[in-house]
Parts: sequence; C-alpha cells; structure tokens
Amino acid sequence: MLSQEDVARRAGVSVMTVSRVVNGRSNVRAETRERVERAIRELSYYPNAAARALNRNRTGAIEVTVPHRDYFYSSEYFSELVFSIEAVARTGHYNLILTTHDPSGAVDYGSLYRQRKVDGLLLVALSPTADSVAPLCREHIPLVLVNARRDELPVSSVDVDNQKGAALAVEHLLSRGHERIATITGGAKTINAIHRLQGYRGALAAAGVAAREHWIVEGDWSEESGYAAFRKLLAHGERPSALFCANDLMAVGALRAAADSGVDVPGEVSIVGFDDIRLASFVNPRLTTVRQPIAQAGQAAARILLARLADPDAGPEKLVLEPDLVVRASTSTRAVSV
Repeated sequence: MLSQEDVARRAGVSVMTVSRVVNGRSNVRAETRERVERAIRELSYYPNAAARALNRNRTGAIEVTVPHRDYFYSSEYFSELVFSIEAVARTGHYNLILTTHDPSGAVDYGSLYRQRKVDGLLLVALSPTADSVAPLCREHIPLVLVNARRDELPVSSVDVDNQKGAALAVEHLLSRGHERIATITGGAKTINAIHRLQGYRGALAAAGVAAREHWIVEGDWSEESGYAAFRKLLAHGERPSALFCANDLMAVGALRAAADSGVDVPGEVSIVGFDDIRLASFVNPRLTTVRQPIAQAGQAAARILLARLADPDAGPEKLVLEPDLVVRASTSTRAVSV
C-alpha cells in the first residue's frame, strides 16, 4: 500500500508538505502543490480515510438508516428520499453510509458514530416507541428523524402532516358520495402509519360517519399486503364502496386484487393511495393519491443535519411539510351499491 512517504519521494518534498496538500491546507506554494498533486496522480495514491478522519476530527460520512432491506428495495419512496439526501450531502462533501433496521426491533443507532465512522445520523421511519432515540439525544449525537418525529424529545425531525394527508383522502371520497370507506393501514410499527389511521378516523368522525372496525385492515406497506387485505375486505358480506390505502404500494396491490376479483375500479370501488410515487401515474386506472414532498423532505433533513454539524450548539428544528391531493382516475363521483 502506498504511503505519503512514497508521494514525498516522487515529488521531492517532505512528508509534511504532502500531508498539507492532502488535507487541503493553504500554506503550500502553488508550484509545490502542483508537483505533489502530479505525484499523487502518477502513483494513484489514495489517502487513508481513517487517518484523515482522526486528523480532521471528522469522517466525511453520514449514516442513513432505513427500514429493512426488502422493503427498501421495493419502495420508490425510499430510493427517491435517499437520492435527495445524497444530493445535499455531496454539496457539504459528505458521503452516505446506508444501513437498515427493523422498525419493531431494538437497534443501537449510535454504534457507527461512537466508532467514529460517521459524523451524524438520519433515521428514517422509526417506531413510535423506539427506545434508542432518547440516549442519542442525551449523548448529543447529531441526528435528524425523517418520516417520523418525537415531539417530546429535543431532536430535529422532518415529516409530512400525515393526519392531514389521510383526512384529504377521506374527505375527497366523502365529497364523491362515499360513506362506506375502508382503509388498509401500515400497521402500528411506525408513527406515520398511526397518524394516517388517526386522519382516516378523524375525517369520518367530522362528517358524522361511523368507522366500521372490520373495514380497517392492517397491511405492511407492501403490494402483497395490499392485495391480501383487499381480498379480505371483498370477502365480507357488505363491501365498502371506497378504500383509502396508507401508501401507494398497498393501493397498487388493491388494484390488482380488484382486477383479479372482477371488481371495477372506480365503478364499484374507488381507491386512494398515499405518497404519489412514480408508479401511481402508470397503473390502470391511474391512482388518485396524496402527494407528500419526498425529495423536499430528504433535502431538508440533510440541510438540517449539515447545519447541526457546522454548529453543534444549534437547537432542534422540527419541520412538518404539507401534503396535497392528486386526483386521477381511480376515484368515481358515484357511490354504487355492490
């Protein structure tokens, strides 16, 4: 493995001069810097990242932890979020380290930080009762919660108004004459799933419509769970005339279940999703959904973390973004008895 000594010999300078060039110090003459940089290119020398981290007291890396791997790779939401985070991190000369977690499991989120492998954390879609967040706050570890929030803790967060988004979906269905409105939830493992269910219940209650518990079916955010949940709803004697799914992937699964069961969408059942991933505008019928600003959330979270890294004494920033309803072809103005 090449060392700074090898570069120094090639350039005819001291090891200290090579170190100054590698670490971006300004006290090197332009002609000397050019010789060192030419030697680095000729030798294909790469500085030792660990040594540089110790020297600078920073690693140049940010950890982004998202739900377990299978869900991450199947979800456009997370890929768009991570790409938007990376775009901002790169402007601050930070690389990303991507890790995964089970939303319901106990995880030591501060492990890489304590090992001095990352400078800060972006924690995505955590459990509402994740016990690992409070210790991170007590240790003053730089972190931002994304697609989650803990209002009782002094921690920065970026989230969408999930309750309002779910209410927008239900209010849209109510305005089309639907009262028999079912929902497929994301379970109870993440805060956004809980808030979207609360928004569904709240919108029905505000309209004086009773929520029917057997029309509240739990999914796990995947297409498969949306398919199975809608087949379960269709098996009841009295079917709903409309369905709100807590994300677009489950809505896509519900659309497939409707097609396989000979149920017309939106003629017999209207369906609304949540997220507005790219796939929502390509399915048949095109999916009415609640759009959350995914890229904006990722960019904001990265900027907040970079600001915290630049000023460790900065207080927590809690940002809640506004959702929008996108009306497409999967909802009908008629409520047909089935």
